[in-house]
Amino acid sequence: MHCSSVLTIISFLPTPIAARTSILSRRFRHLWEASPSVDVISLRQSFVSMAKGALLHRNPYHQLHSLHLEISRCHQNVSIVSSLLVKARSLGLRHLTIEGCWFSSFLPILPIIFTFKSLRSLSLDRLSDGPIFKFNLPSGIMLTCLRSLSLRLYRINPAKLNRLLSELCSLEDLQLYTRTTPGLSLSSKTIRKLKLVIAVSSRKLDILGLSLPSLESLHLEIQDGFRRLLHIQGEVPLLRKAVINFHELLERDVSVVSGLLNCISHVEELSLYLKENGDKEYPVPVLLESGKDVPNFSKLKHLDLILCFHEHNFEAVTRMLYNCPILKSLKLVHEIPKFTGLAKKRKRKDWASKLPHSATNLKLPQGCSIIVQF
Repeated sequence: MHCSSVLTIISFLPTPIAARTSILSRRFRHLWEASPSVDVISLRQSFVSMAKGALLHRNPYHQLHSLHLEISRCHQNVSIVSSLLVKARSLGLRHLTIEGCWFSSFLPILPIIFTFKSLRSLSLDRLSDGPIFKFNLPSGIMLTCLRSLSLRLYRINPAKLNRLLSELCSLEDLQLYTRTTPGLSLSSKTIRKLKLVIAVSSRKLDILGLSLPSLESLHLEIQDGFRRLLHIQGEVPLLRKAVINFHELLERDVSVVSGLLNCISHVEELSLYLKENGDKEYPVPVLLESGKDVPNFSKLKHLDLILCFHEHNFEAVTRMLYNCPILKSLKLVHEIPKFTGLAKKRKRKDWASKLPHSATNLKLPQGCSIIVQF
């Protein structure tokens, strides 16, 4: 087998396993050190030696495409991590993932990351003990080729996040997992794909704003209820596909859901998962406000709805479908909130599905296919 083919196979193996191939034969003794993919999952002495062989002593003619650092105790080895990143930068690294790092030890290495000119994707996952944007961002960020950014952080400073986004002139894909701040607004002229997952904590999320004129695909998930989210506003004129997942909805949240649907009414594909609060005694509308105008979904072709189709929501769905003139496919899934100990007074008949077994009462466009699941 040709050497390049063997290296391709080795690149799919975690570095500790790839290193074991060195015992196969003399030919394989140092072959794993040329793998374009390197994983450092610990900074114990044995892994440090492995990292030095795969990175610090690496032949500069061997390209490095991806580097994964899982360093839960890197405060003890900041100099080693810094050396690994500097070497990776010189090798033209394209994809970097760092996870499980303490914030206090992450600060010294972050300026190095911002000087990567070759980086195409960056993932910072499970950074502990503080917000990443607590410090002042350095000037002259060199991530000019970065197209994908993934951040999984406990909390963030929205102003400093937007400053970073404005510096990333090639960014197209943003994945952000965070807890709430009093107000969160994202602004970027280049982002085309956004996945935003918000775990609502005791801190209030008053307003969620999206100023993303190039956005084409949106995945928005708000977990643990809205608390006091009052408004969602968006400038997303090119949006074509949206996946919306809201948990623990109350009656007061219906205005937020309706407001969001108005912002994205021009989409072609829409998936809505609306999970009602499990402690309510009686069902309430969570899809559209009663008596208010329904958004005109003039371009909508594919619609998936997962919610409890009790009387209030079924009425809203029929109103919504009336404003979908070119709909081609429809999937409706009936899901009842769990009957928890705090909702013992519920009557199951109040939460029963009002969906018809045939599509005759839904007034669908001619030729539209429908799937109904109870």
